[in-house]
Amino acid sequence: MGRDSSVPRGTSGWLPDERQLSESHTVLWTVVILSSLFDVVTTMVGIARGLGEGNAVARAFIETDGTPGIGLLKFSALLVVVVSWAWFDDCRATAVLTGFALVSLVVVALNAMTLAGL
Repeated sequence: MGRDSSVPRGTSGWLPDERQLSESHTVLWTVVILSSLFDVVTTMVGIARGLGEGNAVARAFIETDGTPGIGLLKFSALLVVVVSWAWFDDCRATAVLTGFALVSLVVVALNAMTLAGL
């Protein structure tokens, strides 16, 4: 179903009708997804080795739902990123993806350094 060119982007409903995936967004999405996966894996390994979760929100999810809580939290965060990416203009969408990717990469690096020190 095509988008009516007379309707500005983002005004035809709750989310815009379409979003073109640029090359830079493809790279950023790849980093976001892979770093999120590594974040979950390194967190699970750390917990299995007796380390505690440093993030209070993540700790609450883990205490409530156990190990699946990590996945639930990450899924929720990624859902916010997807909606933000779809909603915002290209510049802000790039900022959302870049910010989430950078934070995730830092967390993965810290988790990996912690695990390497065991």
